[in-house]
Order: sequence, then C-alpha cells, then structure tokens
Amino acid sequence: MFVKNFSTVFSLTLFVLHFSVICATGSQKASPKIQKPAPKPSINARPIEFTFNGAPRLTGSLGVSLPNAIGPGVEIDCSPTDPTVQCYSYDDYANLTVTDTRDDCTSIVWTSTYSRRLEDCYNVGVDDHMYGSHGLHWMYWPINPDAKDESPFTTGGQFGGLIDSYWLFSKGASIHVDEDNALFVSWNTVRPGQLCFVSSDTFPYDTRSSLSLKYTVCVGENVKTTHQTHFHKFYQKPTATPDERMLLYPYWSTWAQYKTAVNQSIVLDYADKIISYGFSSSSHIQIDDKWETCYGEGTFDPVKFPDPAAMVAQVKSMNLRITLWFHPFMNFECEIFKTAMYAGYLLEDGYGQPGISAWWAGAHMGTLDITNPAALQWWNDRLDNIVSTYGFDGFKFDAGERGYLQYSMRLEGDPNLAPNLYTTKYLQMVATHGGLGEARELPIFFRMNDKGSRWGHQAGLKSMIPTALQFGIIGYPFVLPDMIGGNAYGDWPSKELYIRWLQVNVFMPAVQFSIVPWDANFDAETIEICKRVLAIRDQYKDHILAAAAQAVVDGSPINRPIWWVDPTDEVTLTIDQAYMLGDTIMVAPVVEEGATSRDIYLPMGTWRSGVTNLTHVGGGWLRGYPAPLGIVPYFIKE
Repeated sequence: MFVKNFSTVFSLTLFVLHFSVICATGSQKASPKIQKPAPKPSINARPIEFTFNGAPRLTGSLGVSLPNAIGPGVEIDCSPTDPTVQCYSYDDYANLTVTDTRDDCTSIVWTSTYSRRLEDCYNVGVDDHMYGSHGLHWMYWPINPDAKDESPFTTGGQFGGLIDSYWLFSKGASIHVDEDNALFVSWNTVRPGQLCFVSSDTFPYDTRSSLSLKYTVCVGENVKTTHQTHFHKFYQKPTATPDERMLLYPYWSTWAQYKTAVNQSIVLDYADKIISYGFSSSSHIQIDDKWETCYGEGTFDPVKFPDPAAMVAQVKSMNLRITLWFHPFMNFECEIFKTAMYAGYLLEDGYGQPGISAWWAGAHMGTLDITNPAALQWWNDRLDNIVSTYGFDGFKFDAGERGYLQYSMRLEGDPNLAPNLYTTKYLQMVATHGGLGEARELPIFFRMNDKGSRWGHQAGLKSMIPTALQFGIIGYPFVLPDMIGGNAYGDWPSKELYIRWLQVNVFMPAVQFSIVPWDANFDAETIEICKRVLAIRDQYKDHILAAAAQAVVDGSPINRPIWWVDPTDEVTLTIDQAYMLGDTIMVAPVVEEGATSRDIYLPMGTWRSGVTNLTHVGGGWLRGYPAPLGIVPYFIKE
C-alpha cells in the first residue's frame, strides 16, 4: 500500500457521492429541520488515496477544516533516514505526520496547540459499503442508509450503547481511530457522501492543552482478509467463552411479560410454567426491574418479595438458575443516595459535588463512581452479599453509557479517554461477576438494545440480524439478542411476529424469552413451533460451541455476514437478512409480515437444505423459496 502522489498534490479533490437499555415506545415522527449549508472544505485540504497491489481501496481528504489563511503547509524533513514517514507543517497552527507502517497500514497523526477542530473525510460511493462502529435503534447492514449528523462518538448518544471506533469498507479497507481522540463523527450529512472524523475538545470532552486526531488506515485483498489481518492489531480477542448452558439453552426474563409488576409469586409461577409446558431444558430465570425497595437500594421489597431466599431455592429445585437485574444508579429519594454521597462514592461533577442526572426510572439520581476503588469495593461487596444471602447465580447489569451521566464529571484515569472511560471501567467491573453476566475480551454476553414488538428496521425484527452482524464485526461475538417478540412497548407481538422472531434467533449465540409461548394471545401451535425451533438449535449445538470457541482462538464472529463465505461476490456485500453460524450453516429466516416464501442467495459452494435435505449449488438465487409459518430456511455447506 502507498499514499499516491501525497507529497505533490495540494489541490482539493471533491467526491460528492452518494450494556444497555434504550426504550423504543413507538414510531418517531420527523420534525422540521432548518437545513444549514455544508461548510466549505479548506483549499488547503490534501487528497489521499490508499491502494493494495496497485488497486484503489479508499480515497479521502486530510485537513478539511484547516483555515484558508494559514496556507497549504510545507513538507518538512522530520525523518531523514526513513522514506515511509512524511511530515507537513502549517506554521505554528498544526502538524501532520503520515507513516507507512510497512504492513499495509498507514498511521495518520494531526497535532495542534491552537486549533480547536481537526477534520479528515473519506469518500464512500454508491458501490462502497461500510460496516462496524456501533449498534443502535435504526440498524442496517451495511450501515450506509443510517446517515449521522456530526455527534460525539460516545456511548449512549447517537451511536448507541456499544461502540468501537472501527470502520470496515467493502473494497478492502479499514479505519481505526484511536480511543483517546476527542472524536466526533458524521456520515453523509455535513459532507454528502463522506465519512468524516473530527477532533474537537468541546462538550462532552474536556479541554486539552494540545489537540490531536490520530487513526490508522489499513488495506487488503478484500473486505474479509482486511478485517482478519488488521482488526486484532487494535483490539483483543475474548479470553474465554461465557457460560455454556446460556449459550445452548434459552433463558427467561420477567421484563417484557410482567414489566415492573414482578413479585415473588409471579416468579415462582413463571418457573413452574416453564417446566410444565415442556421447556425444562433452559438456562435460568432473570428477575428484572422493580424488585428493590428504592432504585439503587439493593434490598428486596418485603411486600413484593417476602422471602427471596426461599424463592431462589424453589426455582433451583426445578433445575433452573436465577439471576437479578442491577444498575449503577441511586435515586435521590433513596437512603442509599445519602450513604454513598457522604462516603464519597458518587460520581462528582466538574465542581467536585455529587453529580445529579436522570435515567428512565428517575429524574434525579446519583451514579456510582466506578473509577473510585473504595466505591467499587463497596459496590462489589453489596453484590457479593446478595449472592451469599439469597443464592443468586449472577446478574444482568444495565446502563453504564455516557448518556446517563451528568454533563461534567470527574473520572480517575487517563482524561483523554473520558467520557467513554466510564463505560470501559463499568464493563471491566461487571465481568468479575461471572459468565452469566450480560454486559471484548470479556467472557460475558453483550445485549442488544431494547427492541419494539414490530417488523421494521427501527428497533424491530429487521434490525436483529444487522445488529448481530455489527456486534460481531466490532469484536463482540457473544451477542445476546433481545427478547423473542420484542419488549411489547405499547403493542403486543402477534403470533406471526413472535414465531418469526424466534426463527431469526435460531442460530444466534443465545435465546432470550420473556413473553411466553403459552400467552393467551397465542395458541398451542405457537408452543409446538417454538419447541421445533429450539430442537433445531439443539441439533446443531456442537456448531454453536465450536463457533464460540473459534471466537476465543482468532476473534471470528460467531454469526458472520454472508460475504464471509465469498468476499469476492458483490451480491453478498449487501445481504442483510441472512447470516452464518460459523463457516458452515446459513440461515435465511422470513422477516416480512404475511410472507410464506422468500428469495435466498446462496454463496459459492454446495449447500444442503436443513428443511428438505435437497442439495443446491451456490453462486445464485433461490427465488420464492417456500417458508410457511412453521419453517425457517437454513442450509449446511458441504
């Protein structure tokens, strides 16, 4: 790879081309927007092109927002003995260093004492496809349709609760932006057809004495080899697989079925019906929101849960385990808030006072200072006490995103990693509480955002596969899909949506029930189809375990995009409603309401249908493949 004519091209070339809870309570209405004119790129911006074996992989412009008045910059001899390093000086305003690392990667580093904004942009044409970076409500694969206004690249904002500053391009390029940048990102809004990276130490980032924008561009033969070769230069692989029983068997949350009305008798009845309706091969029950006397108190409501220890023992006697929902917040009206405040355990604001913020269960709350060792020890002791007192097997940890924290905060640690430092520390903490935890290198499950009980891409059924693929490609293979049928915020799922949802989930790393198959809105057929889908999953459980083990060995996603089979086949680059389990099983579920068939693209190879046992040659479409309500099409590569 090389930078084509970088030192001699000064004129600008424009290419105008084309673990967390996020509640979705209904469709969002578009509000009128005053369209601001796009800022004009600086005349001093430098075009750049990355190639592999002479073929172009990515083009862009460096220094897009440099003031015109400072001039085009001067190349300086910063490394006389190393021709792979090119340096440019823009007087005392900014400096740019471009280093070819000789492994098909190029490091780009801007530094400035005076500038409060550094910006580089990359061109994404109509035949270029992007993957990676985040997972949120509107999910597509590739992510091209999801345009982004310029926003801070922090958790809990426009980019969601699980983010990584990694973008992968279908032509065989990737970009990793260093985590210590004060990073803002836009895509196809501020500058049409361009993905732009901005470093600016404005809210929510702290002011910095010297501003920098640092990232690395890598290239390869194709999208797959580029990802496999370069991703783990920047990110660690998982150190182990999470709980095997949770990988193989469904678990049952109280949330969507009962919301905050959950109590001891409901939990016991829930467990009893799981067994009596024939779902005894299950992992565990998870008690969700509103078991506490007050949010953050960490003590059971004695009216709703008169004898938690007896409840836990009874559930375990049914060969089910049991976990508990927990979070880092303490509501202002709770006694625990005072305890934590006086002890100095709450996250402080910029003035050194206990910070007050809001979350979905309270307008005024304090947040555990996860970077304070004493606060962390106190919090972990409380969790350990719950386990030892009542016998719980683990926890579902919620929140931790920057979006729930106060506007200014004091975090112990590298200030350049704030504010995402809080989320990182939170995940490191929850990982110490066992493989049943729901929260990259951590052997725990990372849960998708809440899904609504609907069909579309807006946190609906069609967002499930894109979200799973996104999580896997940014290094989180142990994806916990959201609850079968969605969270029932407003609308209850129909029988059809419920069954199709489970079929989408059939070969994902875990299955999470909440709304029960025997619900009064369904029927006996629903129960039987659910059992058949789980039987398919059980038939191929060795494949699930093998894919999970491979994620630990080489970081491969458990669920892989169809282009993983043949990255040279352009058709596979945009297939968003089918996925692989490992390298050998492809599932193509129905995601259209009322549909009883679908078109299926088989990549290269010979594929045996798991439904009909017929063999098909890949590299083409199966048009109108039959898939009535009880059928999920899947194929095994031979």
